Amino acid sequence: MVVSLKDYSSVNSAPGGSGGQAFNFVDFFHGHTHASGWFADRFGKPRKHFCGDFHGSFDGDDFLLDEKLYYTSGIKEERVWKVNISDSGVFTAESESLIGRASGLLSNDRLAMRYSMKVLVDSGKYWDLDMKDLMVLQPDGTLHNITHVYKWGFRIGTVSTQYQQHDGQIRCSDKLGMTA
Repeated sequence: MVVSLKDYSSVNSAPGGSGGQAFNFVDFFHGHTHASGWFADRFGKPRKHFCGDFHGSFDGDDFLLDEKLYYTSGIKEERVWKVNISDSGVFTAESESLIGRASGLLSNDRLAMRYSMKVLVDSGKYWDLDMKDLMVLQPDGTLHNITHVYKWGFRIGTVSTQYQQHDGQIRCSDKLGMTA
């Protein structure tokens, strides 16, 4: 997938959702973050529900985001994102599950990014999917993400995720009775 910054030209001009509060990706994800959401098919019907445990930390100059997703179906996904954000807001990330790199633009209260990823869709079955994310910081300090998911150029669904910072006491694995 070839991406250029002109793909994100609407990010700067979009009206803010957070009432002027700037979204700092590293500050938001540094420490513990809880996520909750679902995947809806192309007709809007929720098909998979999940919660996620995230932990962001620095390894030297690199910001690492450890992600663990727990699906109600029993599937567990884990990945570590290595994130870089330039002074001008250009976002790049690498992960073992990415096909290439994620790229995007951080501006005002939002991050728009695109990436291709190998995703576990069933026990032992992976699909290569293309993703278009839009993360928007909300006025209450939570973060909402909408991801449009594509396979072979066709939108197959949408992921809706809400993120909230916390002190590390909330764990999805505990809530769902799964091992961390």
